[in-house]
Amino acid sequence: MLAFCVMLTAVGCDRSRETRIIHDAQAEASLVGTWDANLSLTHAYQLGSGKPAARRICGTIGFVGNRGAGGSATRGAPDVGVYDLDLARLGLDWRDDDSFPTALVPQPAQGPVHLDKSGRDSDSVTIVLNPGSSERIVLLGRYEAKGIDGDWQAQSARGTARGSFSLRPHGALSSGSRC
Repeated sequence: MLAFCVMLTAVGCDRSRETRIIHDAQAEASLVGTWDANLSLTHAYQLGSGKPAARRICGTIGFVGNRGAGGSATRGAPDVGVYDLDLARLGLDWRDDDSFPTALVPQPAQGPVHLDKSGRDSDSVTIVLNPGSSERIVLLGRYEAKGIDGDWQAQSARGTARGSFSLRPHGALSSGSRC
């Protein structure tokens, strides 16, 4: 009986170690946390009502792990969150949509990419702002040592707007980078 208890304990320790390794691999690919965001506009909507008020905005995006409690728009997304960005200053948010400012990291598409231990592309990230809206904004970027840099695109009935973005862990922006 004592030998059985020792064996059961050893197996339990091995499984907890495996679970910890899997969890650590998933955490590396996760965006959970608060990010300082910087969005720059390079091409405004073709059918705009005027010149955008700004060419660059700063704000914050925060993510939590998706535990499956969200609606159909967030189903399958590993990380979900909210943002505090004044998109209207870039000429976005054109309908004065007062819906909740949702951000999500969609489930990655499987394909011939360099995958990490958790099955995700090890250095690229996709973030969708306003996933259920008629004006979705998609950020496509790459992980780097300092954060994430990339390009964004918004599509609506007015055409396509484009720009670049950077995300840094909250508080990591140098004073020269702030808006």
